[in-house]
Amino acid sequence: MLAICGGGNAGHALAVVASQNFDGDVRWLVGSGERAELLRAGAVGGGLHSTGVITARAEGLKAISSDPADVIPGADVVLLVVPAYAHAPVLESIAPYLEDDALVGCLPARGGFEFDAPKFISGIAPNGGRRLFGLQTLPWSTRVVEAGRVVNFGALKAEVLMATMPRSLAPELAPELTRLLGTEIVPTDGFLNMTLGNPGQFIHPGLMYGLFRDWAGEEYDQESVPFFYAHTTEDVGEVVRLLSAEANAVAQEIAAGSEKEMDLTGVLPVHEWLMRSYPTQTADTATVASCFRSGPLQHRRAPMRETSSGFVPNFTYRYLSEDVPFGLVVTRAIAQLANVPTPTTDAVILWTQRHTDQVYLVDGKLTGPATKGLPIPQNHGIETLAELIDWYDDDARPVGFARNR
Repeated sequence: MLAICGGGNAGHALAVVASQNFDGDVRWLVGSGERAELLRAGAVGGGLHSTGVITARAEGLKAISSDPADVIPGADVVLLVVPAYAHAPVLESIAPYLEDDALVGCLPARGGFEFDAPKFISGIAPNGGRRLFGLQTLPWSTRVVEAGRVVNFGALKAEVLMATMPRSLAPELAPELTRLLGTEIVPTDGFLNMTLGNPGQFIHPGLMYGLFRDWAGEEYDQESVPFFYAHTTEDVGEVVRLLSAEANAVAQEIAAGSEKEMDLTGVLPVHEWLMRSYPTQTADTATVASCFRSGPLQHRRAPMRETSSGFVPNFTYRYLSEDVPFGLVVTRAIAQLANVPTPTTDAVILWTQRHTDQVYLVDGKLTGPATKGLPIPQNHGIETLAELIDWYDDDARPVGFARNR
């Protein structure tokens, strides 16, 4: 049996994909009784179907509930597809019901997931125990068209990177996940590749910053709302590239500090990630900006909030509310331990603070009140680069990651 945790876009998509690829029943855990009732009305028994690049039905879906006791017991595979801020609460709610040999995965595992998960998922072991994995991104770009009835797949990534805990499990688990998720899952050497290499932290805040850094309160009409990807200028693309380059510099410093024992080649430059993810769906791969302008998501507009007379940027959307605290801030915290300068990351975090009233950076240090409770290493007693390297070091030999396969 497979259990899905999360009733949003990715939960809908996974209900369809798992029904096609998993040999067993699928159950679905959602956040409230009202949500469960809404989804049950259309989804159970194959009523939920998909459009776009994947067309199928969720005929394997047998039950939907808001109670973990109805969904988790007996599940061989448990998959979390919830926002990063909900990772810890969901893990805590399902932990009492997990089977001793359950495979628990997070799609995607945002920055610092590896710090929080072991607090709730005990018994993680290579043989005969629980297994934990995380993906660097979702395998698809997906949106709910009608809750419980229709979900659209806008794009399918050619490959997605993953990590496991213990990390020695990655090579054997990757083929299993490839069959389940319908795209190639590529193993990396541990969760730090997921945290530093998370492309959402570069792309979403970077494009928001690029589009709206000079915004002075003006409203947009419906037709003038910018397209999020299709309107990317070279200057805006350079912001995204620089955010990625700073994370890569952090990875290189940590790899050097570990005397090359840590393999962080899964922290891909964002330009390479775009080309690897959408190799046949992008017309012009010359630059980061051209990848966005000619990629598969041209219809998507920037997130906006409607006012009485028009539209203004929605700074509470997940592109800032999730990808900054559970992305850029975590990377910035690790950079602080590695003593790597991050001027572009700092600029985007400081700009985000002005629009969200969440303070992370104060005088160049992550001492703001909004850092409390975030999955950053400093909140887990890790204060030096050596301590960070020791934390990630476990009993498994490095898996490695072939960049040119």
